[in-house]
Amino acid sequence: MQLTKQQRTFIVEKYFQAKSFQRVIRSFQEHFPERQSPTKMTIWRIVTRHRTEETSLNLNKGRPGRKRTGRSEENVRIVQGALTENPQISARKSGLDVTKSIFNRIITWDLKWHPYKMHARNEFLDNDLPRRLNFAQWFLQRNVRFVDDIVVGEEAAFHLNGKVHVVLHINRCAPPTCTAPRSSFQGSESESPAVTGGACTRDG
Repeated sequence: MQLTKQQRTFIVEKYFQAKSFQRVIRSFQEHFPERQSPTKMTIWRIVTRHRTEETSLNLNKGRPGRKRTGRSEENVRIVQGALTENPQISARKSGLDVTKSIFNRIITWDLKWHPYKMHARNEFLDNDLPRRLNFAQWFLQRNVRFVDDIVVGEEAAFHLNGKVHVVLHINRCAPPTCTAPRSSFQGSESESPAVTGGACTRDG
């Protein structure tokens, strides 16, 4: 917290009277016990400003601290233009004359943008609600061991044209003959080549 006008004036007056940093600090503690005493460097800066600028006030001219170079207005415009042209640009391979850390800071602090990933979700139709309700009612009527005998498998085909097809398999089986659901995905002949992967899990 900055010193008030009254406190700065008090420091200047006491320094010219006592010519001692320690006496100024002790006098400051007596008159402003609720405020932390200034250091010798703070007192010297206030006195120097009074001598050179004829004022002890902190006018806060310009932006305090080290001058900002990496996140300059020009770099912000360059990064914004690059992302507008190609939203999938990488911080490491952006080709811009900025570091990875500066690139990420501009996106987060200056542009207020945040990265995200697209997720495929099933579209809800008008008849989905009664179907989900019927399934929930049917499920509640099963016995306790019913869940332990369920095997869930998920299969996805990733096409070179960017499309992703996901198939969910749910099988019920009884141990010890329980096996994972077999793959039943069949792609269209018009689809591009794809890489298929799957995973199965079983409770119990």
